[in-house]
Amino acid sequence: MGIKKCLAVLLFVFSFAGTHAQSCKVNNNVFKPGEQLTYKIYYHWHFVWMESGEVTFSVSSATFHTIPAYYFTGTGHSYSKYDWFFQVRDTFQTYLDTNDFTPLQFNRFTNEGSTHIRTSSIFNVLRNKAFCYSSTGGKDYRNDSVALPSCSFDPLSGIYFTRCINFSGYKQDDTIPLCLYLDNHVYHIHLKYMGKEEMTSSLGKFRCCKFKISLISGTIFKPGQEMTVWVTDDDNHMPIYVEAPIIIGSVRAELLSFSGLRNPMDAKVK
Repeated sequence: MGIKKCLAVLLFVFSFAGTHAQSCKVNNNVFKPGEQLTYKIYYHWHFVWMESGEVTFSVSSATFHTIPAYYFTGTGHSYSKYDWFFQVRDTFQTYLDTNDFTPLQFNRFTNEGSTHIRTSSIFNVLRNKAFCYSSTGGKDYRNDSVALPSCSFDPLSGIYFTRCINFSGYKQDDTIPLCLYLDNHVYHIHLKYMGKEEMTSSLGKFRCCKFKISLISGTIFKPGQEMTVWVTDDDNHMPIYVEAPIIIGSVRAELLSFSGLRNPMDAKVK
């Protein structure tokens, strides 16, 4: 287990804070173009937490074939001291319709060691389909399509959709079904609201809403495992801290820096 898995998990970790089952329509009073959040990634191995890399999420304004859109990016990189062993440079991009909050296009550019993956998914909401174009190792692109349930989101749009949910409408232990599209597959998982809790990170102590999210079993996660996410209990709903068990060890992400917030940071405990 190494740096590749750490960054892969944490780039997806926020995406599993996915989608609300009842309505796709939300009012965005949470974030704005210009926001940028950066997280430091840690990998726990043999009782030691190792600083492995960073992940940054940013928001900007864009136009997607005449449609006003948000343009989300998520980038992850290993620290240079690990590059000799395994270099990671990953980028994720999403265009989201600002009017009805539906994803329009999701791109993934993965460069991990000698592995290079390129995928681009176009969403057709009227036909409830996603069309995926992918290439691995520089080979010719392959075309696929998959049927999408209503209110399906890719990883990045799922992050920002979830942040717009009004958490005050939930009680402790309420469970929310989630639907996530990734790499031409649709995953049905769930989020459990755990109530409010103060969380201390490298930036200080914050009042937070706490969630547990079911994980998809496979090469990284064991069946039945859950990750835990703390988001600020204010109008920004900004993820502060994430913990996730993996098959060997565990990973965590801590908010390292933030800028361009839409609302005042009111959750920090003075």
